[in-house]
Amino acid sequence: MRLRFKHKLFVRSYKVGYVKSKTGAITESLQTGSYFYASLHPIDQRRWRDYATLRPIERHMIIPEGFPDVIQGDKLQMQGDRRMFRVTEARKYPSHMEIEVEVQP
Repeated sequence: MRLRFKHKLFVRSYKVGYVKSKTGAITESLQTGSYFYASLHPIDQRRWRDYATLRPIERHMIIPEGFPDVIQGDKLQMQGDRRMFRVTEARKYPSHMEIEVEVQP
């Protein structure tokens, strides 16, 4: 049986490193990580709210093909979307992997 890519998105991951300047300022340094295809699933938005504004935070569950090198704190960018998503949790199971992400403010 052939794999179908009808609902698959192309996802690019960025490893986050922190750089300290001579003045003591700390900035994020993004390094290109892996590329992979994944399916995108929304998480129940009613349970996740920003307490300051009471607006729902946009969160998604990503199920990639295979096991990409993604850990908590990395950033992802999906095909057709300019926004960056921060990995809040990456869970590995014997048969698949689940990555929870939220939109960067």
